[in-house]
Amino acid sequence: MNYEQAAAFWTEKDKNTVKMPTDELRTAIEDFIKARNTCALAVADGDFIRCTPLTYKYRAGKFVIFSEGGLKFRALKENKHIALAIYDEYKGPGSAKSLQVTGIAAVIGADDPDYAAQLDSLDINAAHMQKLHLTLILITPTTLEYLDAALRDKSYSPRQCLKTS
Repeated sequence: MNYEQAAAFWTEKDKNTVKMPTDELRTAIEDFIKARNTCALAVADGDFIRCTPLTYKYRAGKFVIFSEGGLKFRALKENKHIALAIYDEYKGPGSAKSLQVTGIAAVIGADDPDYAAQLDSLDINAAHMQKLHLTLILITPTTLEYLDAALRDKSYSPRQCLKTS
């Protein structure tokens, strides 16, 4: 098995595709994110891997996730690099629509001194969330890989990539 060749398949193919203008791509991605509220968050540390379905909000270019706890924090303690996926049900050729995100997570507990300030800056009721003792996972995307088969109708490649840093 040639893993390098398999891994490079899309990056090589994407080199010669028609890209969307950055502003148009950013708008399409943000519209996709805002129209949904569920993701799969993948975290890892060494041999430990966890992928958790979660609800999210999207504020100020960041994913806002609240959690009561769980094994994902075992990995997040050591490794703040995450992957996140949002996708629609596949209904056959021409229906693919999804977003893969890589980014960095900040984990902020209800007892952390900047918890209320972080929530206030995101226009979230901090007092209410502190009472629930939910941990905030704030994800800053570094790469957003958007797939939308319908982009072919606009003469763009269905795969688009937006780097934020």
